[in-house]
Amino acid sequence: LKKNTIQMNWTLIGNICRSVSECWDSQQGDESSEQPFNFPQICPLQLQHGDKLLMSADETLKSYGIKLLNVSKENFESCSATGQREDQFLFPHNINEREQVDARWLMPGHRYFIALHEGDTQLCTLGLRLNVTVKTQLCRSSPMLRLCSGNGVCQTGVGESAFHCRCHHKYSGRFCEKFDACLDNPCENKGVCLSNGSTDPHYRTYKCLCPPHFTVNCSEIIGKANCDSICENGTCLQISPASFKCICDNGFSGKHLLF
Repeated sequence: LKKNTIQMNWTLIGNICRSVSECWDSQQGDESSEQPFNFPQICPLQLQHGDKLLMSADETLKSYGIKLLNVSKENFESCSATGQREDQFLFPHNINEREQVDARWLMPGHRYFIALHEGDTQLCTLGLRLNVTVKTQLCRSSPMLRLCSGNGVCQTGVGESAFHCRCHHKYSGRFCEKFDACLDNPCENKGVCLSNGSTDPHYRTYKCLCPPHFTVNCSEIIGKANCDSICENGTCLQISPASFKCICDNGFSGKHLLF
């Protein structure tokens, strides 16, 4: 939920990558999810919508003079400023001291910026171009609710366009709002588990369809006679007035189900 402030420095010294692997490996990227490229660029940024982005330039570039231009993906890849308009510059002047990028350049989606010196794109071909991905947060249905219903983690991957819920064990749904008590199949002896999808794990949220003569998670046997016939190498222990459990003799194990 916390919005971050990211500081980014335009420089040709360091922070330049030249391939999908080199640009994304440090962020555990999947190379197959991106189109291959072999041109230098500043290491890409991934932001959450609402984050602040501050930009500055190193002393060499400040004295040389650069302006930052918003371009299409095609012009980003080819370092072209064809059709440039004044309203597509991030700032109306050469970048000097640290400046905040206006929110209109940081709407959700991909944004591509290149550096120009008096309209010349040579600096871009050397690596002064930046790919920024701005992602929305899709981890709750209402601002009044907890992220992922408190049952998961709100995360994103390099190839994803938004933040999504990664649910904890037994939870599912877009916001991890569903609890699946059947995930670990608590029904023994070939019983079938049916979950009602409740979000409250403190109450019984499933029922077992048990084979004949079984009850209570299909782990207890109804009637002493049934237990004696099913429990081959063990002793029938009475659990309730009507149900028994098979306690195996030493050296034996198994469910003792005879069908």
